[in-house]
Amino acid sequence: MAWLKRAFSSLIVRITGLTLAALMMVVAALFFLMQTELLTQALYPRALTDNAENIAELVWLVETSPDDTRPFILSAYGGGYRSAAISNDFAGELRSHAGLRTRLVMSESEVAWRLRDRDIRFEALGLARLQSRLKETGGNPIVGTAALQIAIELEDRRILNIWLAPAQTLGRRPIALIAAGFVLVFLATALGLAIASVTLGPIRRLEQDAARVELGDAGPGVSETGPSELRRVSAALNRMRERLNGLIQEREQIVAAIAHDVRTGITRIRLRMDERGEVSADEIEADVAQMEALITDMLAYARAQSPTGPQELVRLEKFIRDVADAAPHPIDVCLPPDDDFIIVGDPVALRRLFENLIENARRYGGGEITVRVDATHDGRDVRIEDNGPGLPDDQLETVFQPFQRGENSRSRATGGAGLGLGIARGIAKAHGAALRIENRPEGGLVAIVHFPKNLRT
Repeated sequence: MAWLKRAFSSLIVRITGLTLAALMMVVAALFFLMQTELLTQALYPRALTDNAENIAELVWLVETSPDDTRPFILSAYGGGYRSAAISNDFAGELRSHAGLRTRLVMSESEVAWRLRDRDIRFEALGLARLQSRLKETGGNPIVGTAALQIAIELEDRRILNIWLAPAQTLGRRPIALIAAGFVLVFLATALGLAIASVTLGPIRRLEQDAARVELGDAGPGVSETGPSELRRVSAALNRMRERLNGLIQEREQIVAAIAHDVRTGITRIRLRMDERGEVSADEIEADVAQMEALITDMLAYARAQSPTGPQELVRLEKFIRDVADAAPHPIDVCLPPDDDFIIVGDPVALRRLFENLIENARRYGGGEITVRVDATHDGRDVRIEDNGPGLPDDQLETVFQPFQRGENSRSRATGGAGLGLGIARGIAKAHGAALRIENRPEGGLVAIVHFPKNLRT
């Protein structure tokens, strides 16, 4: 059964199967419609013309045969798409119809002349009324969901009822139905293969392009060709490729920076060793602490975009004041008069976010720090302002990359590993916020954390 499962997992087999099922449903729908009263009414005149001789002969046989043989005559006439029965009077809504009557008696044969002076009435019957009328008059069931009833008055005043289903299809010879089935399967297969060929070509090219992506290289972009749906998939893969390239470059940067800092620490330890090859714990404590801090920052950077702490309701303005009050240096705090902006987040991660920004402002901002919360039309802006030298405009975005520091005033000698802003942006993004840095017109930098109003609970 494994091969059957693999076959049905193929797109070609699925498309062909769906196409065949759709064509079969169309054929079934057309067959049903051809049996309905509205569509078959257009076929009744032709049906009467084709059956006029047989109906006239049936009338003659019924009238000239003994009563005990009439059931056999009616049974022999019926079957398939027609049926016949005798009733005592006209039933239902049978009415005269000049056009249909002309079709029935227009034949030049001798038996047809016998019908010209008879009271003949007609009625088109749908499925429900047809079944009811057959049951009421004792007629045999016929194939079809609609039929024309012809009621002819006999010489003894009784009524000969005849039902014709001109749209009947199932009465065809079996070989014709088998041939039609083979044609249907052939058309469905051909159509399915045509659809699959149009679809699978771009999919195979997309597969080949995606296969070129490797661990260390995201490869070239996939071609955005083919149907619109596949073009959208290709565009999404190209966007994913760009993100993957960024992650690959970032990984290379991080590995290189870690190797450099660890190697630097080990080199300093070696230089401190005396001629005996020994060094005291006090002499290497600072180097070990620096390497430990680097590893801690790296772990924080890796986890920044997926905080694992418990989620709590955080009243933003009060939270900012608590962080500012806990800082080891004075901070000016400006909050809006209302205190009702509440979000759901990880308090530990959010505290690290704002502490990193405040510490960054303290190190490089000239000593004066202002934390401001502004109410905007689309949420809240938390602004951490300093009065330092600022940054060139082309470095306002690069400082978020790991181990990027900007100009000399923000050199490695004045601070940590260069991961603080990257960690802060990752935490902000994980909470649905956005972090950016701008130069202030009056001097210094401002770090802005924007919380959209849709985060408000």
